[in-house]
Amino acid sequence: MVNNLTDSDLTALIREDNNENALNELISRHSGIYVDMLKKFGSNCLTKTQVHDILGDKDYVIYKAALEYDESRAKFSTHLANKTKYMCLTQKTKNKNNRISSNFDEIEFCQKDKSHTPDESCNLSDSFSRIINIIEKHKDSRLKIIFNERYFCGKRGKLKPWKDIANILNLSAQGCINIHDKAILEISQKIDNEKIKF
Repeated sequence: MVNNLTDSDLTALIREDNNENALNELISRHSGIYVDMLKKFGSNCLTKTQVHDILGDKDYVIYKAALEYDESRAKFSTHLANKTKYMCLTQKTKNKNNRISSNFDEIEFCQKDKSHTPDESCNLSDSFSRIINIIEKHKDSRLKIIFNERYFCGKRGKLKPWKDIANILNLSAQGCINIHDKAILEISQKIDNEKIKF
């Protein structure tokens, strides 16, 4: 039973074989810390939208924290608290010229007009159009669904939570995240190779 394991054991299971039960146990144990740190540091430096988005990504952040965890340096709770604090304090000062962020900001804008497709309702950059084209033609058909649900189908222009996307595809939230992150890396490399910076 994973509920008898230490945080170190749980993170090891997640790193070694993406054990979903171990991840769920870690989320159950430490969601409170994540929310408390977000309340403490987010109220003064984040907009309501940013707080909402970070809160919605709680499970994803805990998963990432597990992958990065080094038990020789701190307890997992401390590691997660520091990671959450860092996210809050750096979110507002993110580089506004980061082209990936800018392109996905365009997605958020497009969400507000549900009567049009993204390229009809927005004047999209060439690089963003290229990203959409790559996703449309990707060999993994789940990718298009994941991006569409994540960025275009959230309520009131928000990002849709991973658990909701997972239910649609009959996958784990972790599985959807893995597909998403792998695609982001592939797209970045592909566009970099084409000498189109975004």
